[in-house]
Amino acid sequence: MPVPSDTHSRLSDLIGLIYDTASRPGLWPQLLDHLSAFLDRPGSPAGGDNGLLALLAPHFVRAHDMQRRLADAESSRDLLDGVLDRLPLGMAVVRGDGAVLCMNHALQALTREGGALVQEAGRLVSRPRDALAGTLSRAQSGEGELPLRLGQAGMPGAVSVWVSRLGPAGTDPHYLVMAASHASRAMSQEGLSALFGLTPAEARVTQQITLGRSLEEIAVGLSVSLNTVKTHLKRVFSKVGVRRQPELLQAIYSSPLWLQAPRADLPGAGTPSLPAPHAAQALAPYAVQAPGSLVNSGADHLGLRLPDGRWLAYADSGPAEGRPLLLMHDLAGSRFLRHPDDAVLHRLRVRLIVAERPGSGDSDPHPERSIASWARDVAALAEHLQLGSYSLLGHGAGAPYALAVALADPARVEHLGLVAAMPPVERIDDFSACATSLRMSLMVARHAPGLLPPLLRSMVKGIRADVYRYLEQTLEGATETDRLALADPRLRASYAQGLLAGVRRGDQDLATEILLLARDWGLALDRLALPVRLWHGENDARVGIEGAHRLAARLPLARVVTLPEAGHFALYSHWTRILAELMAG
Repeated sequence: MPVPSDTHSRLSDLIGLIYDTASRPGLWPQLLDHLSAFLDRPGSPAGGDNGLLALLAPHFVRAHDMQRRLADAESSRDLLDGVLDRLPLGMAVVRGDGAVLCMNHALQALTREGGALVQEAGRLVSRPRDALAGTLSRAQSGEGELPLRLGQAGMPGAVSVWVSRLGPAGTDPHYLVMAASHASRAMSQEGLSALFGLTPAEARVTQQITLGRSLEEIAVGLSVSLNTVKTHLKRVFSKVGVRRQPELLQAIYSSPLWLQAPRADLPGAGTPSLPAPHAAQALAPYAVQAPGSLVNSGADHLGLRLPDGRWLAYADSGPAEGRPLLLMHDLAGSRFLRHPDDAVLHRLRVRLIVAERPGSGDSDPHPERSIASWARDVAALAEHLQLGSYSLLGHGAGAPYALAVALADPARVEHLGLVAAMPPVERIDDFSACATSLRMSLMVARHAPGLLPPLLRSMVKGIRADVYRYLEQTLEGATETDRLALADPRLRASYAQGLLAGVRRGDQDLATEILLLARDWGLALDRLALPVRLWHGENDARVGIEGAHRLAARLPLARVVTLPEAGHFALYSHWTRILAELMAG
């Protein structure tokens, strides 16, 4: 039987997507989506699934070979990055808003000194803030390469900056930011000794000379006499083959030494150790307590030992006498995925409690858990905190967990709200409300659960490698309202910490979360007698607003509140409004 022309066209598109995925691994969810749709289509090619896979196998092989060659090229780029990390000159590539795309070790060290150039939640900013922002704006306007001085010359923290626009005119520009401070020019003692045959003492004096110190300052700094410094310097002149200090500096800066930042892991390097790249940023240390004890090292570091021995971590903020509100965090989240402005909580007299689900953050995993079983954990927490009654707010994938708690203990729930709520996934049409990446994760979880951890591994790797870059990529398709909300450095830092905590154990617990979302929730939603308000951004690209209406239709007393121009981060962009309306009932 001849193959319909429409099938030829769909097959051609599928093959093209295979090759696109070789250079853009982020397209894998879309590829799986198209493959699944093609296999499920009536009148698929002869031979069924096996025949189609045999037809596509050579293309997958070639695409894999392309991906391998691209990986080799990426390895070469990593080597180049390693070379840039050895330079003492600070270098970074940023966007027009200062968002850091890459940064070498020297600039990371400089920004951590707390001087005139710092990092705030993944963005490079100056003090004063408008100095670098204004220079980037001028460069974007076409003024080309621009110098910038920050701080008072000769004083600690002073920085010289050079900004260059990258890319041709008419394209979305990136900027090369080069920065150096007076202290960043220190030479390696070991390099000075090896290249010029200096003793350690002579190398230390020479190193201080390159920093612009006078002989008197060198004597005081090294705790030796001025005559000793002069003697060492005279011997250095002889070994280098010069007669004066300017000639010595010229000889040193004509050597490769200035191209290599001092290494603090070598004895006598005389410079502070350089931090690891910002890609390896970690959470603040977690408190470790004996079994049965309560962690109380701050509002964000609390925990409870549950009856079955598992550890339940939670955050407790706002006024202690405020009305309790339990927030169920989103997917790949933790107790840090809340708005960081506690002033709102105090103004509205709300005590916000965010518990981490099993396997998220510091909460112990529970492989046999279900969505309904979460209600038992919350009941234990409510008893521990002596909560007579409380309100519930579910965010994103936290929505079914909020509903589970409300169904299990409706008498104690005062108000129930959901924001950007995930709807139940029961039919193939239910996937359409979700963004491609989430839709594919849910489809794989439902039809091929064994493939889910490998599918999630790249996302987990991306978060761990550079959480702020991952956040920037997430915001590429976000609404302007979402972008403005996440421009707050406190929220960006809190959200980034929440993502890192959510994947600190890897992909397995995240896979469990998605498996539970993709299957029957096990909740009798039609029996919920509580009023439910669902706030949803009309431009939510991750979970479309039709999903909120579908969920509301399953609840007897539900109302959808549309938030114009809001996206998936409506919880943060409309935090005060949502909190006030929820607690008002």
